[in-house]
Amino acid sequence: MTAVGPPDGVLFDAGGTLVQVHTERLAEALRQHGHDPADLDDSFWRTLVLLDHEFAPTAGTWDDWFPHWLTSFGQRCGVPAEVMAQAWRAADRDLHLWDRAINGAAECLTRLREAGIRVGVVSNSDGRVEAALDRAGLAELLEVVVDSGVVGVAKPDPAIFAYALGPLGLQAERTWYLGDTVAYDVVAADAAGLTSWVVDHHGLHTVEHPRRVQTLAEFADAALAARGLRFS
Repeated sequence: MTAVGPPDGVLFDAGGTLVQVHTERLAEALRQHGHDPADLDDSFWRTLVLLDHEFAPTAGTWDDWFPHWLTSFGQRCGVPAEVMAQAWRAADRDLHLWDRAINGAAECLTRLREAGIRVGVVSNSDGRVEAALDRAGLAELLEVVVDSGVVGVAKPDPAIFAYALGPLGLQAERTWYLGDTVAYDVVAADAAGLTSWVVDHHGLHTVEHPRRVQTLAEFADAALAARGLRFS
């Protein structure tokens, strides 16, 4: 792992990094349409990596690639594309589906804050990410939440980071950013002058990056170690 300077602040992507799709709600919507896939969680993670491996390099924005990604998700689950789209819309209509905390998310944020590191989220979303993080039990641990649907700029445009760096009083060169994609998260963070990291929760990514972790605990360890702090 490449050595980097100590962070004064750490910013996180949301979906795929701190939270994932609430697959239980999606499964219930699919059952309403006559389908009951065996393991939506596994299918979700195996399809999510396509953001780097297949869609992101050419697809551009969320609206551009999302229908194709959802079709691939359905194919992996054995669900027809139109059924998956209908179920997703039903499950996501009232509550943003990306509201299930990933293992270790709260503990990671707590450890960073207790060490005096400023923390926040910078997410490509639709205006609902803060409420989703609140339902996941994470919003109270964050000092700022930047939602592209609110500020009007989205990754990979590096300008989105100014909406977090300014309020937190952080300098880009002293700030780390953890995301789950290279094409969106790493490209944006590097262009903004932050130190980018990639989390690969299930060891499925093949896209290379010099600073890669597999758990949020491992990432917190790296941040604390960079600041010369002991951790257990």
